[in-house]
Amino acid sequence: MPRPDNWPRTILHVDLDAFYTSVHQRDDPKLRGIPVAVAGRSRRAVVMGASYEARAFGVRSAMPLHEALQQCPQLMVVTPDSARYRDASRSVHQIFRRFTSPELVEGIALDEAYLDITARTRHGTSNAEDVARRIKFQVHTEVGLTASVGAATSKLVAKVASGTHKPDGLVLVPPGAEASFLAPLHIGVIPGLGPKTEERLNAMGLRTVGELAVYETQRLVQALGVGGAVLQRFAQGRDRSPVDGSKPAKTISAETTFEQDVSDRVQLEKALRELTDRVVERLKAEDVRARTIYVKLKLPDFRLVSRQVSRTSPTDDVETIFRAARSALEKSHVESRPVRLIGVGLSGLEHPAPDLQLTLFD
Repeated sequence: MPRPDNWPRTILHVDLDAFYTSVHQRDDPKLRGIPVAVAGRSRRAVVMGASYEARAFGVRSAMPLHEALQQCPQLMVVTPDSARYRDASRSVHQIFRRFTSPELVEGIALDEAYLDITARTRHGTSNAEDVARRIKFQVHTEVGLTASVGAATSKLVAKVASGTHKPDGLVLVPPGAEASFLAPLHIGVIPGLGPKTEERLNAMGLRTVGELAVYETQRLVQALGVGGAVLQRFAQGRDRSPVDGSKPAKTISAETTFEQDVSDRVQLEKALRELTDRVVERLKAEDVRARTIYVKLKLPDFRLVSRQVSRTSPTDDVETIFRAARSALEKSHVESRPVRLIGVGLSGLEHPAPDLQLTLFD
């Protein structure tokens, strides 16, 4: 029987702590307790993951590797190992399925997932804290990794909660306490709220989630469009999006906002190359290939221009994807117009088909 909308749900957001580097530190004792980053070896490589020891020096994911080494000269750099990441993620997801049905486990990335455990908690077999602690224990003892977990009535609040006490944290937000939990937090914790929108909200005097939650809605809509009303609902802890384990793989994307608007084509293509390298590293780490490559541009008036190139077959080849991204940039027809933000995204993601022996006709 379908659950009435007014029944409180129990949603967990599970986030594996420093996943990529933790897998390497788990498997190599020499890497434990020292600053570690996962990155490629090319001169354009970016940091794919940083251990907490490295983060203490200011090293962050998506940072160019050369900058990370400047921040932390003793940084140990290890190359990505997609097979190990997939195996660890698969083992963790097997644990998730012990606590709810597969269609109620929504993987967001290799290291992150939502679980709807409403049926288990609703019938009194266990409570959210008990389930969260058991998941954390089993992930640690069976897979050798730590996880931070947030529990709430919605995906949005559970995700924010999981990020407030990392690593190895557990935060439960009871039904009815969503708005009060969010209120003192900085508005940047709201998922999907980008830095430019944050700047505009700051300019309006809004710095905490609570201030955004009670701000005059009409003024928000005038400043940000209909997205302003959506952000306010999120700030109030209102989110009814379901956990859907049947969803296709997500889009992989990366973007950068220039300190000053850029109209030079060479500089735009340089940014495009760095972003392409970044998304392809993620693509390979998650063992998927992309059919569609798109480029997003934001102009000084905040107007968005997006163009895409679709392929008949999926690929994970960085040069192929860069050429497609450059073609999408040409299709945007911005020419010499200044650009304040550029992004590259990959969609139509598929796992590669199993290798087959070549035939004479191949």
